Amino acid sequence: MDQVMADYKQGLKREVAEIKFLIHDLRVTRFINEVIHFHVTLNTDLEIYGIDQAQIIHGEDLSELKVKAGNLRKTYREYGNAVQSDSPDRVILLTGNDYLGALIDVCGLVLNPRWGRIDKVLSFLPEESRSVRSRSHYRNSVRWIWGVRSRIEHFFDEQENRDVIEQFDIAEDIQEFTRDVIYGYVTEKGSARVEIQLDRLDSAILRGNRHRFRRMFFNLVMNAVDAMSHRRVGVLKISDVVKEDRVVLRVGDNGCGIPPEKVKELLTDKETLDGELHSLGFVFVRQTVADFDGDVTIESDLEKGTTVVVSLPYLPDGKPSRKQPSGHDAYPFREEVGIPYEESSDTTAPIVPELPVTESRRPKKAAPKPVEERDWGETINSDYASSKAEFPGAIFAMGVTMEDEVDFFTHQPYERYWNITHEDLSPMFFEATVRGRLEEDDNREPVLILKAPQNSGEYFEFRKVPKLERTLDRFVEMVHDEYIRIARKLVATGLAPETDVLVTGVQKFFSSNPELSESEPFPLRLLARQSLFSEEP
Repeated sequence: MDQVMADYKQGLKREVAEIKFLIHDLRVTRFINEVIHFHVTLNTDLEIYGIDQAQIIHGEDLSELKVKAGNLRKTYREYGNAVQSDSPDRVILLTGNDYLGALIDVCGLVLNPRWGRIDKVLSFLPEESRSVRSRSHYRNSVRWIWGVRSRIEHFFDEQENRDVIEQFDIAEDIQEFTRDVIYGYVTEKGSARVEIQLDRLDSAILRGNRHRFRRMFFNLVMNAVDAMSHRRVGVLKISDVVKEDRVVLRVGDNGCGIPPEKVKELLTDKETLDGELHSLGFVFVRQTVADFDGDVTIESDLEKGTTVVVSLPYLPDGKPSRKQPSGHDAYPFREEVGIPYEESSDTTAPIVPELPVTESRRPKKAAPKPVEERDWGETINSDYASSKAEFPGAIFAMGVTMEDEVDFFTHQPYERYWNITHEDLSPMFFEATVRGRLEEDDNREPVLILKAPQNSGEYFEFRKVPKLERTLDRFVEMVHDEYIRIARKLVATGLAPETDVLVTGVQKFFSSNPELSESEPFPLRLLARQSLFSEEP
């Protein structure tokens, strides 16, 4: 190992490298700004709709958040100036720690149990209020901040030389981290245009620093999402497969690809942080993979995408370590609404005033009611035409049965200030239906984006498929046919047949048809005239 790498591994230089790695990875500024914006909107809505007592209390909390956020921005500027001016290592370390301390302070306030009562406050506002409409966006931002706080805590544990080596199941960890952190980041950063596909996940026990592994994994995800920024439909594929004495993690995208010379640079460039901040991510990936005695390679085709392959040794007879208590346990996550809470008797937290009891906004899931015959294509066109957003568009979800009946349809034009998601549009069925958007392409022409059901289990439940018949092949065939039936309905009811279409998973659902799988975008009429599996002899 050369002297540069040796320098990194010891003393003050190592501490500075580690703090640069972490701050580079956090990417939290946008999410904190979104939380502040949400609470400003909520405070305004509480005033508009006369929820006076809650508005007074919430206004005080908002003022405190703004003060802490101001201090956070100040400490970040000081850290950034220290890095950019090549200040001595001790100055960079001091300003970096000041920034992380201010960030922990903000995270602690946002994740305080009193903020966990936001969902209760929202239940007293009408559906058309802006804060109610942006609830899922807020939830994603808070979920991300929750993950940031955990990562900082474990970073400090490492710096204080606490025991951070443990045994963990890679499949379980990927699923948990994707649910708690990755999903929210990808949804927000990818503007709801990136689809996460968790493919095969084999159970395998790794030994090492689990939180460093998560940071490495997240770096791969960030790079993939960045590479798909120009795509209207991005697909992030994640899998891990046991092969002999190794487990192979793959993180792939259908983004812009990487030139061969850049691939070589990423895999062989010096492993140090004496340089530009933008180069930190893959350096950290390589160092973490080396810590796990693994190997990393990159497979990439220009304009088709990139897959990073990480091969790691695993323990054939290993068992996961017992998780140690953590200060972060004080901030549990309530999965049904996705925001932190604590059923606590803490009498120092402000109390949300008692308001009239109303029905929950998330009723139990029920079978969809039949949809009346209507001009579905024309409805989407009308939403698109009436959209007042800076970049006009329409969002919808649709279901067409094997009997060619529309049994689910919900829609909404893009609004001026509201970045609507399918979860906002159909909170009970957004994972079970084909989802769509009609929006402008680069030439200001309408383009139709169709996304496959997000959760195969929910889709099978929605379509009442017997459990013994719920296979991957059955899912592919059913979605293939439903894409086609939806295209036929839209063409028949007013959507222009020449409308360009982008389909998530087109290679998966139409692998035997190069006319579609290799020619995106393609006209809607082309999708509509494809043969259903049920029509084949």
